[in-house]
Amino acid sequence: MERLGAAVSLAAELDGKPVLELEAIYREHSAAVSKWVRRIWGPGATGGSVDAEDLLQEVFLVVQRRLGTFRAEAALTTWLYGITVLVVNGRRKKERWRRFLWRRAEPELQLEHEPGAPGAQADFERAETSRLVYSVLDGLSERDRTLLILFELERLPGAEISQIVGVSEANVWVALTRARARFKKAFEHRYGAFD
Repeated sequence: MERLGAAVSLAAELDGKPVLELEAIYREHSAAVSKWVRRIWGPGATGGSVDAEDLLQEVFLVVQRRLGTFRAEAALTTWLYGITVLVVNGRRKKERWRRFLWRRAEPELQLEHEPGAPGAQADFERAETSRLVYSVLDGLSERDRTLLILFELERLPGAEISQIVGVSEANVWVALTRARARFKKAFEHRYGAFD
């Protein structure tokens, strides 16, 4: 096993491109990956049985294993986001089974305080909205959930989402339209009229 930060040979090296180093990738992208982890996981990623830092490390363990297969056909950030989605969704499935088997309660919602937020009421409203949205997202299929998070929360363009999920851009828009409809129906079923 290579040590963290060791240079990893890539096929692109033969074309005169520089060798990517895990340590440099971690330094440059760990803050963004950490944000993605928290966003994809949803409320509670910083507490309970799952820790955002643990997930971040899992993502970079996968990056370390797969770095030699990175072909630079897409942006490095797109590749990292795809790995992050796979790791977090895999952990979410494990956690669902763990809760089901052990009948554990969901961890309480942990608030992230943003600088400049107008106060406790705004924090509460933001947390409540987040809780409602993620409670509906958690009931959707992983594909619908991922598409909605990528487009609606992360604001990624369709072309980048297409690369991450591995379908054509036209199929992304069709799937996203259907995911939105299922989200709206689930939200209205659970909470009433959708605004």
